Amino acid sequence: MKNQQLPETILLQSGEPLKISVLHPPLPDEWFHLVWWDVIRDELVSGTVSPWLYTPYFIGSIYGEFAGAMTYYTPADTRDVGVVEFVQTVENHRRKGVASALLQYLIDRFRDDGGMALYLCTANPGAGTLYENYGFRHHVGDGMRYLAPGCDAFDETYFGYNGPGQVRDAHWGDLPRATALYNHHQPRWLVKDYISHCFSDTRYEQHFSKLMKQTEGDAGAFVVLENQGHRVVGAAAATRYNTYYEQHVADLTFRVIPEYLGQAADLIRAIESKATRLHITILQIQISDRDEEQKTLLYDAGFSEAGRLRQQLLLDDGTADLLIYRKHLSHDARHIRGRDDYYGSRFQWQEERVRREKEN
Repeated sequence: MKNQQLPETILLQSGEPLKISVLHPPLPDEWFHLVWWDVIRDELVSGTVSPWLYTPYFIGSIYGEFAGAMTYYTPADTRDVGVVEFVQTVENHRRKGVASALLQYLIDRFRDDGGMALYLCTANPGAGTLYENYGFRHHVGDGMRYLAPGCDAFDETYFGYNGPGQVRDAHWGDLPRATALYNHHQPRWLVKDYISHCFSDTRYEQHFSKLMKQTEGDAGAFVVLENQGHRVVGAAAATRYNTYYEQHVADLTFRVIPEYLGQAADLIRAIESKATRLHITILQIQISDRDEEQKTLLYDAGFSEAGRLRQQLLLDDGTADLLIYRKHLSHDARHIRGRDDYYGSRFQWQEERVRREKEN
């Protein structure tokens, strides 16, 4: 990685000096507003995820007054892919070039560390114009992507075959890696991830965080397939049903880049092993009837069709059935959580009062 020194003060088009500073977690209380994702705000602000996820916050100030900020998240070890988040400019400092200066600084820092691709999303046409001016191109849904110079063939080179992959537990450093994986146009399965209701034209930036939280503890499992270039080329997760009567059942989701489809079975086996240890006895997955490749992978892994919701998916050229594939990992189903672990269950004092009422 280069050690180029980037400027700290930039003269804006308004003639005012913008001082740019970089904050790293843990963040002081006055900077909590830099993070908008409620689901993992505490982990980001406190620096809990910093061993895996590099999260520099770029702060712009004019004469000591906060003017704007933005950040990008990238794996702490490779820093090759990232997601731009939490872009903001204070109202009375807009139309001065604050966001432009911060974005250029961010891109320079990302590239200086060897970064290849940055992902972001926007619903604001003005912001979209800004990003277009700095090389971002519309990618998936309302998402955009920036490719560093020399990375025009990113999809082919980053996801190309690079030796056998190894299955490991997912961690927070995989947030940008999973974004690249799920925003890739291949495999062209209609259902990307039914757990998060992410379909083929839906970007994935925040879905990873939600899935990580949904698989914490005994609630499920999340693994990735990492090749020898430290790139995530596959992912699989299972989330346990959160009801007393269905706690032995879990939903499965998986995705694998075409060059590594031969190792899809490794991902599924890893999830099956973890699910069994969690006393999950049934895995099921929802897929489109049109996704023949995925159906074959599941059939080869021992799954079979257990249900069909006809015309469940409305497409541009008609409809498709949603299939439910299932696999029994074991027939030794048992409750590992009591009724009181679920919403709406009675507390002990309520049970005692009900009992007394019946006795009287």
